[in-house]
Amino acid sequence: MTQRLAPSANFKNPLGLIGRMLLSRKRAAYAALIHEAMRLAAKPVDSLLRKKNARLVKKSPEKSEPVLLVVGAPRSGTTLVYQTLARYLDVSYFSNLTSFFPRSAISGTRMFGWLAGKPSADFHNFYGQTAGLNGPNDGFTIWNQWLGEDRYVPRTDLSTGEMKAMQKFFAAWSDTFQKPLLNKNNRNTACLDQLSRALPTAVFIVVRRNPLLVAQSLINARAQVQGDKTVGWGLHANAQSAASDPLAYVDDVCDQILQIEQELDEQLAHIPADRIVEITYEGFCESPADAIAAIAAAVPGVRVHTELVQHELKPFQASSGVSLTTEEQERLMKRLTEKRRKTTAAVAATH
Repeated sequence: MTQRLAPSANFKNPLGLIGRMLLSRKRAAYAALIHEAMRLAAKPVDSLLRKKNARLVKKSPEKSEPVLLVVGAPRSGTTLVYQTLARYLDVSYFSNLTSFFPRSAISGTRMFGWLAGKPSADFHNFYGQTAGLNGPNDGFTIWNQWLGEDRYVPRTDLSTGEMKAMQKFFAAWSDTFQKPLLNKNNRNTACLDQLSRALPTAVFIVVRRNPLLVAQSLINARAQVQGDKTVGWGLHANAQSAASDPLAYVDDVCDQILQIEQELDEQLAHIPADRIVEITYEGFCESPADAIAAIAAAVPGVRVHTELVQHELKPFQASSGVSLTTEEQERLMKRLTEKRRKTTAAVAATH
């Protein structure tokens, strides 16, 4: 039986996760641990700034700068796209520093932004976690106030009042920093419809990647983050009992990817084409400058740091190696083929 993860089960065995992060030799992993300690230390300041932040939101103007939301399946390259755009577009974004102030994101970022400095050309990350106070952050501390605490399943039943509150927050952020806002959060992929209505200036940058490589990366993420391949991780994660089938987790990941793909396509069909920019991870890695130019051209008011692009930006090495066992690969291919065949047949039957 498939079971959806409870909000409290976003991470299994946090202590084990800390140990694996320490052993990872990844700068972004070490930084994530330090940032967590700094968030705890910042709580008194966050509390003091809460009322000031509320006043900023209350007096926010109706009109907002563009909001660029990077979405896509987890492990599809969305973080790399986010980091690159934050570096080479003239935008504001939710940083690791911003995450220290869940109740005063605007006031806290404005007051202490000098500590973070400018975005760097560090494009490494640890499963979405970036290094440095200026590193781009998913912004869960902000999105959670409307979409809930479950990192894998967002709320999709926002009231008109909640949508209005979201719109006012982003308008206040825009008014404060006077730049378009950029953010990436994979969970937002599941609620594009309501985000498009709540944020009329939002443009969605949709990142897609070879589903086989997404599946492989998700399986590896389960092992690294959860410490167990049978425990779900990421948007729409689920887990079946492995007692009778030791490869059940491969089916889980396939179903997770296909659910995200189907849900994404269904929602994009209801959003105007001029609010959508679709790119592939592979294409982005091959020519990031072209992707940046296309995104800037599609979103009025977004400028490119042309000199930085010309002197600094190089193609990325797309991760395409296969690390799964033969049994995992065969199960993966079989499941994807079967599920796609069923989906195609179901669509054909409705016409």
